[in-house]
Amino acid sequence: REKLAKEGELPIPEAVRILRDIVEALKHAHKNNVVHRDIKPDNVMLAEDHALVTDFGVAKAVSEATGAVSLTTEGVALGTPAYMAPEQAAADPHIDHRADIYAVGVIAYELLIGRTPFVGNTLQELLAAHVTQTPEPVTKYRESVPPALAELVMKCLEKKAADRWQTAEEMLPQLEALATPSGGTTPVGTVPISAMKRSRKILIGVSVVAAVLAALVVAILIPRGGGVALDPERIVVAVFRNETGDPSLDPLGKQAGHGITQGIRGGGEFVRFTPWEVALQSAQYVQGEAGAGRVRNVVRALAEETGSGTVISGAYYLEGDSIRFQVDVTDAVSGSLVGSPEPVLGSRQAPSELVGHLQQRVMGFLAMAFDERFAASAEQVGRLPTYEAYQAFDEGMNVLIDQYNQLGALPHFLRAFELDSTFYTALIYACIPAINLDDLGFVDSLVGVLAAHADQLSEYDRHWMRMVQGTLAGDAEAALQAITSAAQIAPQSRATYIRSYLLEVMNRPREELEVLAAVDPNRGGMRGLFMYWARVCLAHRMLGEHSQELDAARRAREQYPDEVRFPFYEARALIGLGQVDEARQLLDEVGVDAFDYYEWAGQALRVHGHIDAAREVFFQAIEWLRALPPEEAKQPQNRYRLADALYAVEEWTEAQEIAEGLVTEIPE
Repeated sequence: REKLAKEGELPIPEAVRILRDIVEALKHAHKNNVVHRDIKPDNVMLAEDHALVTDFGVAKAVSEATGAVSLTTEGVALGTPAYMAPEQAAADPHIDHRADIYAVGVIAYELLIGRTPFVGNTLQELLAAHVTQTPEPVTKYRESVPPALAELVMKCLEKKAADRWQTAEEMLPQLEALATPSGGTTPVGTVPISAMKRSRKILIGVSVVAAVLAALVVAILIPRGGGVALDPERIVVAVFRNETGDPSLDPLGKQAGHGITQGIRGGGEFVRFTPWEVALQSAQYVQGEAGAGRVRNVVRALAEETGSGTVISGAYYLEGDSIRFQVDVTDAVSGSLVGSPEPVLGSRQAPSELVGHLQQRVMGFLAMAFDERFAASAEQVGRLPTYEAYQAFDEGMNVLIDQYNQLGALPHFLRAFELDSTFYTALIYACIPAINLDDLGFVDSLVGVLAAHADQLSEYDRHWMRMVQGTLAGDAEAALQAITSAAQIAPQSRATYIRSYLLEVMNRPREELEVLAAVDPNRGGMRGLFMYWARVCLAHRMLGEHSQELDAARRAREQYPDEVRFPFYEARALIGLGQVDEARQLLDEVGVDAFDYYEWAGQALRVHGHIDAAREVFFQAIEWLRALPPEEAKQPQNRYRLADALYAVEEWTEAQEIAEGLVTEIPE
C-alpha cells in the first residue's frame, strides 16, 4: 500500500513479478483449503524482490466462527469493500477460492493504472458496483499493457465465478510466460550450488515447516532477482577453449565438452544436464557475443542461455608434445567457483584417450562435491569415439547449428559412424534429416542399429530414438510421449519444438500453445528457430483466435524481417478479423511474389467467407500467370499454379487439361 501511495502505477515487469508471487502464494493456500478472503495491497509485504501474502485473519475468523463448514456468515459481507468479489459483496453463503482470484484482478488493475476498477462515494455504492458494473478495460487507461496481461486481469474480474480463472494454479503459467524476457521480467532461483548435496534431506524439513507456517504467511521461499531462471540442479558443459595456438585441435574442445556431458548423463534423477546439441549451440552463440563485446561474463551468459545453475568450463594448452586440460566448476547463480579438478595431462597423439581421462577426473570431482552417483556414471558411457570420427561429427554439428541445414549435415553424421561404428550418437542426429528426405527404409535401418545398442545412448537420445520409432510405426501418441520425455529433460531444446509440432498434427492446438509458452524462443536450442512463431500463429488460427494470431505474426515479422511467410501470416490474421482491405494493402506493400500473394490471400478470403473477394484475387492470379513470358509460362511449376488457380474458381475443364498434361509429361 505504501509503495502504491508513493509511486502510483508500477512498471509492468514489476507488477507482473508481484502478481506472480501473490498467485503462487494463493495456489499453496487454496491447495490447503484456505481461502484468504481479504487479498489487498495492505496484506502483501514486499521484501526486496519478494512479495509475500500475509494476514489470513479473516480466513481464520470465518473458520473458527463456522467450524469450516461455511466460509461466511449468511447475510454478512466479510472483507475489504474495494477488493470484494460480487458474491462476497452480496454476502453469498457459497463463496469459495474464486473470490480471492477476483481480488487478484482488482490488485492487478491497481498496480497497472494506479487505482481500483470501481470507486464509490459510499460503501453501498462500492459494493453495488462490484455486483452490477462492468469494469473498463485496463488498456483504456494504459495502452502499453500487453494484451495477454490485460486479458488475464479482465478474466479475474468476471462477475460470475464460473467465468473467471478457476484456480490460482491455472493462472501461474500465464504469469510465468509474461515474466519471460520478452514479457518483462523473469525470476532467478538462487539456491546455492554448494547446497545441492544436502537439498534432498533439507526439502523434507522444509515441507514440514511450510505446513506449519501456511496459516500465518504464504510466501515464495526461493529468493529471486532480475534476469533468467537458473535451475540449481541443471549442469551445462561448455566448449573448452583452445589455448594451444593450433587450430587443427579445435574439435578437441568440443569432444571434451561432449565427453563430460556423456558422463554426467548417468547421474540419474539427482541431476539434470543440458544435452550437447543445446550446450554447443548456446556456447557458440555466447562466444560470438563475447567476441563482439556484448558479453563480458561468458560463464554467466552460458548459464542464462541454458537455464543451468552449474557450468563446467575450461581450456587446454600445449606442453611439448602433450596437452594439459584445466577445468573449472562454477556456481552460476552466485558467480563463485565451486572448485577445479586436478589438471589432466596426456599425449596429443591420443586425443580420445586424453578426453576419456578428463571425463573420469571431472566425474570424480563431481562425486566428491555433489553426489557419489557421478563416480559410477562415467563407467556407463562406453568408449569415446575416435578423434577422426568426432571431427566428422563436429563438421555435421557446424552445418546443423550454424547453417540450420539438416540435409547438409546428414553425410557428416553418416561419415562419423563410418569412421567409428560404435559412435551411435551420430546416428541419432542422422535420423531426422533422413526422415525429411522421406527415405523411411533407410531411417528404419538406422533405428534398427540404434535399438540394438540403446544402452550406449543417453536417456535424452533414447527418447529421440523412440520418437522416430513411433513416427515410422504411424503411432503419433507414442511419438508424442517419447519427445515429451526428451523435452522434460531439456525444455529449451528442439525436442520442445518437435513436441509442439506433433500436438499440432494431432489437432491439439491449445496444448501446443501451452508447450510453446513455457519456453523462451530466444534462448538455447530454440534461438533462431523462426518456425517457433509459425507454430504459434497456426495454433491460434486453428482456435480461431485471430487477435492473438495477429500479435504473434507481428512479433515474428519484427524478429525475422526477411522471412517471407510472416507477412502472409499477418495478412491471414487480418482477414480472419475481417480487415480485408488492410490485409491486401499489407501484401501490396511487402512486394512478394504475385502468385504467392494471390494464393495466400485467396485461400484465406475463401475460408472466412469472403467468396467474391477470393474469386477476384484468384482471377488476378490467372491473369498474372497467363501474362508471363512464354518460356516462364511453360515451366511445370507455373503450369501447376495455373491449374490450381483455375480449380479455385471452378474452371474444372481447363484445370483438368493442364493437370493431365503434367501427369503425362512428369509421371513421377
